Amino acid sequence: MDIRKFFVNLKRKKDREQSSDSDDQQDEKMLKETQIQSAMSHEPGFITTTEDAHSQKVFHDPDAVASSHDDCTGVLSRPTSSNDLDQNPCSKVDDCNENDIGRFIGQASILSTEKKKDLLKNCWMPPKMYNFSEDAKHLKRKFNHSWLETYSPWLVYSRRQKGAFCKYCTLFPPNQSSFKGVLGSFIIRPFCKFKDIHEQCKKHIETHFHKAALVDARSFLESLPVDVQVNKYSQRVIEENRKVISSIISCIIFCGSHDLALRGKHYGEGILEDLYKLRIDAGDVVLRKHFEQGKRNASYRSVDTQNEIISICGDVLKADIIKKVKDAEAYSVLADETADISGKEQLSIGLRYFDEEKNEVQEVFVGFTELKGLDGKSIAQTIDEFLTREELNPSKCVGLGFDGCSTMSGIDGGVQAILRKKYTKALFFHCSSHKLNLVINDLNALPEVRNSTGTIKSIITFFRESVLRRKLIPNIPKLCETRWSEKHKSIRIFVENFPTIMEALETLSREGNSATRKNAYQLHATASKSSFILCILLIAKYSALLEPVVNVFQSIALDAVKASQHIKRILQLLKSHRDDPDKITNEILRDATIVSERIGLEEDTAIAVPRIVGRQCYRNNHPAENPSEFWKRSLIIPYLDSIITSLEVRFAEENTPSFALSQLHPAHMQNMPVESLKEACETFAQFYDIPNIKNEIELWQQLWQNKSNVAELSVVDVLKDAKVFFPGTFRALKILITLPFTTCTIERSFSSLRRMKTWLRSTMVESRLNGLAMMSVHRKYVTDNLADFNNKVVEHFARNPRRLCFN
Repeated sequence: MDIRKFFVNLKRKKDREQSSDSDDQQDEKMLKETQIQSAMSHEPGFITTTEDAHSQKVFHDPDAVASSHDDCTGVLSRPTSSNDLDQNPCSKVDDCNENDIGRFIGQASILSTEKKKDLLKNCWMPPKMYNFSEDAKHLKRKFNHSWLETYSPWLVYSRRQKGAFCKYCTLFPPNQSSFKGVLGSFIIRPFCKFKDIHEQCKKHIETHFHKAALVDARSFLESLPVDVQVNKYSQRVIEENRKVISSIISCIIFCGSHDLALRGKHYGEGILEDLYKLRIDAGDVVLRKHFEQGKRNASYRSVDTQNEIISICGDVLKADIIKKVKDAEAYSVLADETADISGKEQLSIGLRYFDEEKNEVQEVFVGFTELKGLDGKSIAQTIDEFLTREELNPSKCVGLGFDGCSTMSGIDGGVQAILRKKYTKALFFHCSSHKLNLVINDLNALPEVRNSTGTIKSIITFFRESVLRRKLIPNIPKLCETRWSEKHKSIRIFVENFPTIMEALETLSREGNSATRKNAYQLHATASKSSFILCILLIAKYSALLEPVVNVFQSIALDAVKASQHIKRILQLLKSHRDDPDKITNEILRDATIVSERIGLEEDTAIAVPRIVGRQCYRNNHPAENPSEFWKRSLIIPYLDSIITSLEVRFAEENTPSFALSQLHPAHMQNMPVESLKEACETFAQFYDIPNIKNEIELWQQLWQNKSNVAELSVVDVLKDAKVFFPGTFRALKILITLPFTTCTIERSFSSLRRMKTWLRSTMVESRLNGLAMMSVHRKYVTDNLADFNNKVVEHFARNPRRLCFN
């Protein structure tokens, strides 16, 4: 080798090393200056420069910041070397993409989280048809687009800097305190020696700072921003708090819906506290943590919190009911009064409406209200305040269902008269079940019936007084005046077991203590009389006829048509018996003879006629030739006349809008003249404001003209045929089905009141009473929709400010 050529090459190598060292030192100096300037900048548009004067202008002048974004003098300059002819990025580039990596060299520490994430995911990449020749006029070789795919995803190209960068190392540069060396290409200045790109890329990939940057980038993308992390933490806290209160509410709902007393005699005792312990033992970790580690002033176990949650439960149930009532075509108000165990007069209020979604009538209890007075004005004011508070439309109220006492039904000062001044479309309806019970009570006007009923009560009471006596006869329900079905059941069971009862009375009249022997003898002597035997058989016969009607009248789905049909059928049967009293008399006498033989009486004694005298004040004294004639005149005919008259008077079909509405049922209108039907329509069309129904009525009658078995159809069944083509008739039928004919729903709420207010818990505030009553009465709804109901209560509870966060 030529010695001169050797020294020339050696000199060139030393020059290149010196030039490279100079470049590295300048890069390190420039990086430190950039970091200092980056730390000083706080504005989003701050751009560092190498000129101090320009830096001050950019920092203090926002307009200069805006104008500097597209000026290459605001981009970090790097020193040039002899081998890098013209790489200065200070040439103006006005159309660079906002995600060009060259815009953010040296700014990793001041980039926002959102921007850094955006650059990692959507960093600008030149299109395949990009002209790299324009960026490489000063270079011997241009960039190749295929290299981006080869070294994806870390290798990116900057149009602004006209070179290649490592996306990860640029955004996550190595820490200077832990990195020994000088940062250069791919990080703080573009790589432009494209002839060595494959070699340099492979070396860069193997560097420890590139691997660290890759790990940091992945962790950054998987992590959440601080505000999101704070929100996530808050959301987790809210979810845990809601789980806690949801568990507490579930326990309260369980106790309320099963009529269980929540509290005990002392604080920390009672079914509710034991239910908390049971839930924790069953694995409720959240509730355990809350009770053991939660704030003492936010345990939500206090009496006040119990009362609030119970009240909210009642409000949620009532709000769901009221919403459906408001959506209905019409509604009726039901009310009745009773005294609770503490002596307070409680007014029970209910609503009746037609639910189109379920296609059935709903009759629902909505709460108790304590009465301040028992006069008509006070009760009417209480009902009106409730309807006003719930924002129910007065024009939609079509019925008032009460009992028949003068306070409620009085035509001048009664509750119904006062309310109808405001609720002009509401008609008063005396409860059909009460009226039927009054029909039975009217029979007490007959001395034999009154005396026999009293004897039955005395005998039943005599056996129920003692446990030993109860064992002698089958269990017979008490003859209760208010539980109508139980009254008929009691008479039926008494007559069925009459021989056994008489045998037990005879035994007790000989055995036992003196008081027992005396009472048993007197009752046995009274029950052995022929008048008593004949009366109980007569009462039992027609009680069995009325018992199923009483049960039907307690149905929620009962409408005017069905009630009228039941009464008509009973009247028709009773009148047929009245037309042929001999047949009924002979039947009763035959049964009396059989019963008397079973209890050991002679045949003549069983149907013996009392002594006829000239003047009799205390019993019937009809002249008769034989026992059959006597009992027919003195007992059978008066009994049938009384029950027929009472039914006709108390269930009279008056010429009212409600009666006219019932004529729309096919069973009534099928054989009616068209003119009579139109007159009936005029009666209710004007009253209920139903236009155009007169134009529909003739076609409506024709629709049912030739159909059979229409009497078996309920109003709900008829509604289906009127929904589409008969809008006026459809509305009229919905009003008809909304009219109240019984108040049995309200009567049933009294049973719930007796289960809630007992001797052990006789005092409670009205809101707590109503909450417990609503959960008890609507138990099926609560259990069927438990999750949704619990969530609604939690949402309602979270509306007010709490020590724990629920929103």
